[in-house]
Amino acid sequence: MLAETAVNRATADPMPQTSSWQFNGVSRGLLSVIELSHRSENFYREQADSTEAIPLAILREILSALHFRDENTFNHSRRVGLIAMGIAQQLCWEKENIKQLEIAALLHDIGKIGIPDHLLYKPGRFSAEDFGLMSHAVEVAEDILQSCRLPLSIRRTVLEARRYYSGLEDYSRPVGTELSQGARILAVADAYESLSREQVFRDAKDHHDITDFLKERAGTQYDPRVVETLCRWLDNGGLSLLRSAAGKDSSFIQSSQNGSLMMGAIGTVFAELYALEQAYDGFSIIDADRNVLLVNRGCQELFGRAGELFEPQPWTPDLFPITNFNHQAFGEDEYPLDVMVSKRRPMSVNVQIRQDDRHFEAAEVQCFPLFDVDGLFRGVAEFYKCKDRTRHQSHQFKELALQASRDALTGIANRGELENQLANIMDRYLADPQGSIFSVIYLDIDHFKSINDNYGHAVGDEVLVELAKLLRQEAYSNELAARYGGEEFVVLCPELELMQAAGRAERFRLEIAKLRFKGAPDLRITSSFGVAQIESQEKLDSVLKRADKALYESKKNGRNRTTVLRREELSQSLSKVTPAVENEDFVFKAELAGVLYDEFLIMKMKSFVHDNNAKVRHVTKGEVLLQLGKKKLGGRWGKDPSRQPVLIEMKSTNDERSGPAGGRKQKLQVKITPIGTVKKREVFQGRARHTYRMLRTYFVSE
Repeated sequence: MLAETAVNRATADPMPQTSSWQFNGVSRGLLSVIELSHRSENFYREQADSTEAIPLAILREILSALHFRDENTFNHSRRVGLIAMGIAQQLCWEKENIKQLEIAALLHDIGKIGIPDHLLYKPGRFSAEDFGLMSHAVEVAEDILQSCRLPLSIRRTVLEARRYYSGLEDYSRPVGTELSQGARILAVADAYESLSREQVFRDAKDHHDITDFLKERAGTQYDPRVVETLCRWLDNGGLSLLRSAAGKDSSFIQSSQNGSLMMGAIGTVFAELYALEQAYDGFSIIDADRNVLLVNRGCQELFGRAGELFEPQPWTPDLFPITNFNHQAFGEDEYPLDVMVSKRRPMSVNVQIRQDDRHFEAAEVQCFPLFDVDGLFRGVAEFYKCKDRTRHQSHQFKELALQASRDALTGIANRGELENQLANIMDRYLADPQGSIFSVIYLDIDHFKSINDNYGHAVGDEVLVELAKLLRQEAYSNELAARYGGEEFVVLCPELELMQAAGRAERFRLEIAKLRFKGAPDLRITSSFGVAQIESQEKLDSVLKRADKALYESKKNGRNRTTVLRREELSQSLSKVTPAVENEDFVFKAELAGVLYDEFLIMKMKSFVHDNNAKVRHVTKGEVLLQLGKKKLGGRWGKDPSRQPVLIEMKSTNDERSGPAGGRKQKLQVKITPIGTVKKREVFQGRARHTYRMLRTYFVSE
């Protein structure tokens, strides 16, 4: 039972009796987390040769509690395990890996033990607040699996099974990262079994409706190959196996009376963790020997380790890098944990969390000592609360963030998301040039204007939607397909060398030629492609320019073809181009002067940014750097002002004179420079003067 402590009471440290006031609070839930972790540690230490992925006694206790809490959820987990094992067997998995997948399936819904009844059995649709509360079930499940010291493969399978197969649908997942196959199997098995059962909020679906549902979402939410394997397994006897297992109970689940006892012990742990996930931005549990046993997902994100799975380890200052609120380093024995351990009473400290060398986040850390019923010191709980914002994002916020990263018409990534992912993948390349190469595929629909002219804009939109759908289905799960604008698309291919990416582009090109359209059955389209790969000591802009140049070569040479371009080949072609005008001729300077109150200035600045879709690049006292307009991938300026990006630098200076009502006389020094390549000085000057006139309408001037 969880009530059995793994710490030797004979050596436990009793609570000191020197203070006039003593904290003697007992958190049974958090103590149970420590005991659960110690029991698992003892098992793995004593059974070093065991093939069990989790102690059978602990597995029985958790499943007994789940069975007592909600028998339907327990039976659902069993059937998901059967389906997942059937798929894995079809894919020729090893027996040991299949066993671990079964455990992941059995435990994937244990977070529901802590969900209130009014949510677990709600008959209607979930509200945004309901989704936020339900999301804690996943976080609590992660906490429990971490406390049980399960192998990372099982924990990763459970965690990643909640995510979309396609990175496009998961805005928080960097390009180049793939879900484990176990997670993809578990996701499909979970969906099939859930849809086959009658729920309080909907009727059960039949087998054919479910497979149609999964096939429709293959390539986006689910792995197409896993969906295909599931259908094959079901047709080869899996469906009969599921029906025969529907009425059977599990032999190793204890009686309902014992289940009640288990629910009382384990339920305390789940209730405590559920409350903590709601109340704090992050927390950690540390035992009396200063071993960190549990670090929840929120705490990992706070300290810049969002994508990592934590494993128990000794506490060190580097594990939780913090300074005092004035950014001064803590001295030896001055960390909140050290002070709390010495005083053995709760404390609260304002700190700065160091996320990297340049970014800090203000937070409050609360430290609580954990004592058992005999007053013996068992460990520490640290809770983090951010000062400036709430890190827990609602379901509604996540939906809005996802929408902001998508193209409204086609549903694939938009230009902003593409630029973000390009920056991320370039950072990874700079950190590991040998292991993080990438290629860029640039494509354009041939003669797209004539499609709109001859068939209408509705058909033109259908062409764009169908092409985007094809790219989404044909691209691998770790790749990114994006619409850059108009009929231009980009595919970002991590870990692909130039000729491999060219082969990928050729496959796209051939499949695009096979597309058919409901609005114009006789219409056939082709596309031109340009491909480039990052090369040694190369900047991102250079790669994109080569891909753009390669696309131009494809169109110049007859369209409907793929062209690859290496850096040395681009250098040869550019050597014939007349050098551009010196940069000094592409600078516009002016001044805005008037009585400008600080609050008024800030308000007008915000209005200008909002109304003109400007981007704030840098802000310091008295200086603001803005970007107006979007940069094209090739770096060239377009004809439309929105495709003529400029950098606006504004510096504020105070005059000695004062204006009415005490307002300071201020001047704004304005400097405008182009972003990208501009060949004609008069084009830039016209854009700069127009930008300056826009600024004048927002700020009071003389």
